[in-house]
Amino acid sequence: MNAPQIFLLVFAVYPALVFAQSRQEIVLSASAEASGAGINEGAASHSSVIPAVYTTLKVVADDPEMATALAPAPTISQDQILSSAGTFGDVSRYFQVLPGVVGISDLSNDVLVRGGHPTENLFVVDGVEIPNINHFSLSGSNGGFTSMIDASAVGSMTMRAGVYDAGYSSRLSSLINIHTSQLGEAGKSGELSVGMAGAGGLYQSALAHKGSLLVSAHRSILNLVTNDIGIDGVPIYTNGLARLEFNPRDRDNFSLFSLSGADSIALSPCPVPTEPSNYRTQYSGWRTTEALSWRHDFSARVTANLTASSSLTRQNIGQQEEFGGYFTNASGECQANSLLQTYNEDSRNGLSALNYEARADVHGWLLSVGASGKLSTSDDSVAQPSGQLSPFSTDPSRSDAVTFSRNFSTGQTAAFIQAEGSFGARWKLIGGLRAETFALVGGHALDPRISASYRLNKHQSMSGSLNISSQLPPTMDMISYESNRSLQPTQARQGELGMRLWQGNWGTLDVDAYEKSYRHEPVSAEYPELMLSNMVDTLGQAFVWLPLESAGTAEARGLEATLRGHWKSRVELMLSAARSQTTYRALDGIRRPGNYDVPATMNAMGNFRLPAGIKLDARESISSGHLYTPFDLADSNEQDRGIYDLSRVNARRGPLYNRVDLEIERNLKVKKGLLEFHAGFENIFNRGNLQGYVWLYNSQVGSSWLANGEPIAKVDQMGRYPICSVRYRF
Repeated sequence: MNAPQIFLLVFAVYPALVFAQSRQEIVLSASAEASGAGINEGAASHSSVIPAVYTTLKVVADDPEMATALAPAPTISQDQILSSAGTFGDVSRYFQVLPGVVGISDLSNDVLVRGGHPTENLFVVDGVEIPNINHFSLSGSNGGFTSMIDASAVGSMTMRAGVYDAGYSSRLSSLINIHTSQLGEAGKSGELSVGMAGAGGLYQSALAHKGSLLVSAHRSILNLVTNDIGIDGVPIYTNGLARLEFNPRDRDNFSLFSLSGADSIALSPCPVPTEPSNYRTQYSGWRTTEALSWRHDFSARVTANLTASSSLTRQNIGQQEEFGGYFTNASGECQANSLLQTYNEDSRNGLSALNYEARADVHGWLLSVGASGKLSTSDDSVAQPSGQLSPFSTDPSRSDAVTFSRNFSTGQTAAFIQAEGSFGARWKLIGGLRAETFALVGGHALDPRISASYRLNKHQSMSGSLNISSQLPPTMDMISYESNRSLQPTQARQGELGMRLWQGNWGTLDVDAYEKSYRHEPVSAEYPELMLSNMVDTLGQAFVWLPLESAGTAEARGLEATLRGHWKSRVELMLSAARSQTTYRALDGIRRPGNYDVPATMNAMGNFRLPAGIKLDARESISSGHLYTPFDLADSNEQDRGIYDLSRVNARRGPLYNRVDLEIERNLKVKKGLLEFHAGFENIFNRGNLQGYVWLYNSQVGSSWLANGEPIAKVDQMGRYPICSVRYRF
């Protein structure tokens, strides 16, 4: 899509914008409501387009959460993130405590929503769609080790797992909407912090001409004191965020936004029972997004937003297989006698986007219309000179070695329309339609959505929604084989029913039920038991690229309950529980449990104010055990390598997952500021929660390492881990 086409698409909706102006005046005062604890996107606010600190359409209600047609979605504040045990203060990890959300591993902040894959989430920061907000994120995922956004820079965030605003790109699982911190009444503020997660700072200041500036930066520091944090290496990362706003006129607001991060790690495994891999890995990467937004208020009833953004991701990966035995060098480090280069990746991916949206109040209904154009550029090179024998095949000559190099550009366009309003005093309705085209596959999608809520009384409400979402498979998988270029967009259809059982001064109690079905899922053309989003986890082995077909299906259904409460200012609690089932069918047509099928999950999180100004943060997480695929013992023993039994994909489930995290906080007032101390332990009882099992080669095996007489080692998730930090606010 070239520039003239984009601008023609943008200004095609301009006449509709002007026509939508009505004669009625409306009240423009949502900024007060937006600062409350329960504000959500909806009829009252769409802060990515109309920031809460500026004019927007007002909805009057006892509670903003009950004033929208969408199911209630709590707003998560900065203080909640920083005071949450077990999350390392990580923005993404906080979502893992919500009902219907699970994580892959303690070492990853991937967000798996209602059985979906990590790539199925859309991140939006201050109205800008970000391809990925996390460090150490590999192709085919948008999770990682930690977020590039410091929690201190977050003002609020929400996650919607069902219907969300049609103005955003379609994703199969959820919208994660993050708003950076607003300055408030103070002329300037800032902070400095240091701890296990790194060192950094933040500064905010009001500027002349009704402007404001926010900058933050963070860097890891563990590499200064150790070369291994229990994963055969130490992650090194640096990130920065900046937001500049200025208002040259009352009707115009301009915003400049930037988010960037760089990361690297070198993994050097040694043959011990807990070692999941005999591959050395070197990774380095960086990603950045810049955006310019212009919001113009044509009148008190009509506003428009134009956003131009550019994102770039670069990563380099090298892997070598270790063999021939091990020795200890002069520095006491374990080294292999021989290394064989098995994998090299050099990828550079860009995304430029132009989005236009107009919103108007027409007789009490909020009407929205918009269009967008995206240009993706890919320069990817992958070389597996020798590869490894396929862990999915018993054929001793079948290797996964593949080499490909692709350099191309492709476009994507979209247009949407949406209406939101009320019927009487109790009914709220939102309906929208989004159309997208994908030049890479020559495909298109038409994604409708509708949601309604009914307010029974000031304490109770009901909601229901239906929506269809479409999304392309990961680009690297689509270009790895020529045949994969014919893959279709994956489609998810979801229905949801929810009820706020009670809302009072003490808190809220919500229950939601959902059913979700996937079509056109990419499945392996070689191994009929495998689907891309439910691939067997090889736990650190070489990367595997496969020919794919759009022939898979999947189903997910569940029931979720959430209790949020507080007692005076002493106790704050959140209890969540979910019962769910996720299954899939690949080419063989057999229904199997999906990788992220977790039948039961429970999370309890609390903050307790104790005497002497001490605050206790606690969390307990319990869930069904991790699914895994057993090895084909006969063939694995015969060939001295791990070969998975694909007739039993995800056929076994590990023991119950359980983890308790405890942390304490203490604040001290000092001259010109506040000192905050934070310390504790993650997984304080050092529970060995199962991650999976790996096959040990003859060169690794010792008689004491055998499990039931077989060369199989159990790999645990993160053990007990200390947390400590000091934060100075001024």
